[in-house]
Amino acid sequence: MLLKDKRVLVMGLLDTKSLAWVIGTRAAEAGAEVIYTVQSERFRDTLLRRSFRQEGLSVDDYRILPCDVTRNEEIEALFGQVGMLDGVVHSIAYAKPETCLTGPIWNPPREDVALAFQVSAASLAYVGGAAADRLRAGGSIVTLTFDSQHAYPSYNWMGVCKAALEAVARYLARDLGPRGVRINCVSAGPQRTRAATHIPGFAQIEEEWPARAPLGWDPDTDRQAIAGAALFLLSDLSGRITGEILHVDGGFHVMGVPAERR
Repeated sequence: MLLKDKRVLVMGLLDTKSLAWVIGTRAAEAGAEVIYTVQSERFRDTLLRRSFRQEGLSVDDYRILPCDVTRNEEIEALFGQVGMLDGVVHSIAYAKPETCLTGPIWNPPREDVALAFQVSAASLAYVGGAAADRLRAGGSIVTLTFDSQHAYPSYNWMGVCKAALEAVARYLARDLGPRGVRINCVSAGPQRTRAATHIPGFAQIEEEWPARAPLGWDPDTDRQAIAGAALFLLSDLSGRITGEILHVDGGFHVMGVPAERR
């Protein structure tokens, strides 16, 4: 019961395959009271309800609140109703696939780039600021990132946004530390999620990853390993860790080229 008696807000629920759902489910199994967010009430009551129904679940059995992270008033309203928390999981990212995730990096209109940055990176700063007064001392924020040190097929502006997200986390570590709140990133290997299916180059990334990862990698089942790392960072076991990027990618990030086959 790693998170016994803790209250955790998991932001960015899309469906039962999303990392937000897996992390939230594991947190509940570890003893936490879990609250989720989705982008809007309409999304919750249509697409999410349908996804849950396919798995024999009902959205009515969970506390799932709307929050559009591009709107300060919605972030403030969210944290005004959730009460005191011990942890926040930021699992939110978006870039318009037709423009930001295709062609050369100069391809998309500036407004599409601005939206990608607002949702995928800047939102963490505003969530962190709103959460500051709602997180108990010893509280933890965890955000989900992806290798920002290399360029990938079609990842384009999302890759740039992930680098920005990690920078935001470092500055939040500076500002939240005096309050006794820590923040860390989990840099996860590729997973077959709803979001990933909208990345044109995802199939190539997924195919190449296991050969270069010393521990191997499974784009379906290894989301449990990602969730396990998030639970560690939410728990008291990580009490003096902040501003860190914890790689859960099978060791992919340490390799320059694929290992020699044995």
